[in-house]
Amino acid sequence: MAKAPLDPVNRDDATISRSTVAHLALRAAKWNYIGVVFRVVIQLIAQIVLARFLGPAEFGYYALCFMVVGVGYLLAEMGLSSALIQTRSLTSNDIQRVWTLLVISGLLWAGLLAAVAEQLALLLGNPEAAAYLRFAAIPLFLQVIASVALALLRKSLDFKRIQLAQLTGMIVGQVFVGFTLAVILHTAWAMLWAWLVQLLISWILMFTTVRHRLIPAWPQGINHLSWFGARALTTNIANWLIENLDNLLVARFFGARSLGFYAVSYNLVRYPTNHLVTTLQSVLFPTSAAIQNDPSALRAAYLATLSLVAVVTVPVFISAAILAEPLILVLYGQEWKEAIAMMQPLALAMPLHAMTAVSGPLLWGMNRVGTESLLQWFTVFCFLGLVIVLGLATPVQLAWVVFGVYLIRAFLLVLTVMRILDLRLGEVIGCFRGPLVLACVAAGSAVLAVAFANAHYALIQIGLAIVIAGSLSFALFWLAPGWVLAPGLARVLRRFSGRLPQSVASRIEAIMRENEHRTNREQR
Repeated sequence: MAKAPLDPVNRDDATISRSTVAHLALRAAKWNYIGVVFRVVIQLIAQIVLARFLGPAEFGYYALCFMVVGVGYLLAEMGLSSALIQTRSLTSNDIQRVWTLLVISGLLWAGLLAAVAEQLALLLGNPEAAAYLRFAAIPLFLQVIASVALALLRKSLDFKRIQLAQLTGMIVGQVFVGFTLAVILHTAWAMLWAWLVQLLISWILMFTTVRHRLIPAWPQGINHLSWFGARALTTNIANWLIENLDNLLVARFFGARSLGFYAVSYNLVRYPTNHLVTTLQSVLFPTSAAIQNDPSALRAAYLATLSLVAVVTVPVFISAAILAEPLILVLYGQEWKEAIAMMQPLALAMPLHAMTAVSGPLLWGMNRVGTESLLQWFTVFCFLGLVIVLGLATPVQLAWVVFGVYLIRAFLLVLTVMRILDLRLGEVIGCFRGPLVLACVAAGSAVLAVAFANAHYALIQIGLAIVIAGSLSFALFWLAPGWVLAPGLARVLRRFSGRLPQSVASRIEAIMRENEHRTNREQR
């Protein structure tokens, strides 16, 4: 019998069994990835179509609004949605008070953005974006008030309804509204209205599921939530700076057109990565919070998650860096050729971003937000120091600095988690053996495809690289499965062996037998 989602209100996580959490977490991950496949495809198609209709400058204005709303949301939300998820005991009064506080905060920050839109546009070096920024105050307010419903569904591990709501909003907003307005307007207004419709529909669908109280209540007696939220806020701001400072600098010093090129290259590699890691984050954070007093379960969850993101992102994005030119030309056309050189270092940075993104939620679930905050702020100062010392002259140079900064951040966070969970170096290195082998296969396939296919046939280069890499990777998985999947990840996949093809399930069993033999030899 399928287990019902966890009740987010009036529950004590200490009474929830490890097997129940594991079952619900795996089911949540399944629904997340079913939804994420569709969302990645829809979002990439929408970005490609809209970018072709709007051109680099208008796309840059939208990217600027998206960036400003991002930091505005962090400031207005104050980390309270994360506090709702992390707290072990949550009451209806807590939810009502947090909702009231977020409505007030959302109105204040949205009003401030609308009031200073013209001055902010001048400060960012793009005065033409003032009207767009003023309108962006509405999506900002919607994001803030929707965070309560989203947090409650995440705390319940009810990701089926989250994905259905977000997918519906994306289809109606990005596809129907966005495409229609792009054909008519050919300006950033098309993307802004599409974004607004997407947020509104998603929030309505999520709210009808949780139906928390909308009646205002004086926000008192939530100090335990506010304290966690304040620490989460400082971490989130540091994260935002690391992930958006480059976009901010491009907008300020190189203009909206350059930001358009940078945003397209950035989003092309970032969208798939973000959907992968945010899916894992949204499961890993509440799961870690529920098992925060079980170190062995936390170690197993972290190693499996780290193995998963590495095996997916390392080979894929190394190949993407090599195939940057044909990818940009096929998807966006000759007008976007300047984005190629920017995409290469950003693609290489994505596996590092993924490793970082799955380390943070585990620390949050263990109530170690302050630890991550210190590391993130240290990385911010490293970023600023590199920008000042190197005196960057082009967006391409800035993209390579981003790669270096992501490398520093990933190293520090993984090392910190190793220390807290008492993980051995060999256990962590084992997570990367398969991904590095697959990366060599994928990179070699991409190089061969570029060498043998005519440069004028970019689509053939991409297709040839996929066929060669896919064939060799499948052969490697069949002949030497232990070189592809780490034991921790194989152990998780083993839970689904009854639903997997027999040939795949047999390879997973082979990995587990090999690991058991190795463990027995070490114990002797």
